[in-house]
Amino acid sequence: MSRRLLLHICCGPCAIAPVLRLKEAGWQVTGLYYNPNIQPAMEYLRRRDALAKAAGILGIDILYDAYDPVPHLRASLADPAGRCVPCWDDRLARTAETARTLGCDAFSSSLLYSRYQDHDRLAALGRDRAEAAGAAFLYQDFRIHWDEGVALSREWGIYRQPYCGCVLSELERYAKKLRQPPATGRP
Repeated sequence: MSRRLLLHICCGPCAIAPVLRLKEAGWQVTGLYYNPNIQPAMEYLRRRDALAKAAGILGIDILYDAYDPVPHLRASLADPAGRCVPCWDDRLARTAETARTLGCDAFSSSLLYSRYQDHDRLAALGRDRAEAAGAAFLYQDFRIHWDEGVALSREWGIYRQPYCGCVLSELERYAKKLRQPPATGRP
């Protein structure tokens, strides 16, 4: 009998390497797409559809949770510099509770694949949420498989997004361009 794991998934490309490694380790993986941080709604839908495509290739089921970005927006605007930790905590808490409800043996997150997140903080939050929910947290550093995930997402034609999801991270990404004057189109 295989062990069941609920994997919080932020997007299709970030799911690929973690799902492959977890399945190799004998886990029966189910994904949870819970990402109220993603804005605008069209970006959320683009990522949701890309995940559905990746999940079909990977052969896993995905649970799609409700999308309500308003609480995330309020929290982010209240503390723009500290917005990431509450965002991660919310998604890990939902995953832990869902894993417990479903009777999964453990939960984890594709956020542990990203080179751009605070990995130590994510691991600590996962352990905290596991204890609070009474669900086991599986920590694994998936970053070492970054190149594999990028290559496969390109090979499979999976949409790759240019920012983590929240509108504030998008503003940070394009801050330099936003400070530059527009091209006039004149010689």
